[in-house]
Amino acid sequence: MPETVLRIFMAMLLCAVLLGGHACTGIRQAPIDVHYYTLEYDPPQPEENAPLPYVLRIDRFQASPLYDSNRIVFKVKPFKRDEYVYHKWRAQPGDLASFFLMRDFEECALFKAALYEDSVLPCTHIVTGVVEEFYQEVDGKSAEAVLTVVITLIDNHEQNSGDAALMQKRYHVRQAVADMEIPSFAGAMSAAMQHLSAAVIRDVYARLSQ
Repeated sequence: MPETVLRIFMAMLLCAVLLGGHACTGIRQAPIDVHYYTLEYDPPQPEENAPLPYVLRIDRFQASPLYDSNRIVFKVKPFKRDEYVYHKWRAQPGDLASFFLMRDFEECALFKAALYEDSVLPCTHIVTGVVEEFYQEVDGKSAEAVLTVVITLIDNHEQNSGDAALMQKRYHVRQAVADMEIPSFAGAMSAAMQHLSAAVIRDVYARLSQ
């Protein structure tokens, strides 16, 4: 009899160790509900200018190590960054920024064509970028979306010379968030990207018009 009891006890102990005690009792943890967000805005309206005969290729942007993931990052104190556990971007900031900029270049119709980096079609110029900042800054009961991107315009026919880089500029946008909710932050970051995109298109057009 004691040997039988010991066997039952050891079986129960093994079940608890291997399965955390949940499967043996029929109890399961509820799945974690993670919310995913993306940018969403109308392409900026371009100025009335004649289209230029250039084909642009927008390469996937690099990103600072702080923001090179799909985690939504926020800042409350200087030198400190945290992230939300159950709120994430659908894609990484480098992918989001470069894709929407390509879409906006295409929609503006100020150039012959706008291509993404995996296109096999030839291009005359390349637009590269680095996302330096992509986060929510919280100050008490208010917040801002902070977006900073460095854009470089390259002449594809001069890549092996010192004249390849035609323009390099740092774009910094801060957009107020309506409230402390994450959807409002995603909306503010979308507005920031819309403003940044319009400025990039305007500057690239001005540089290639020279």
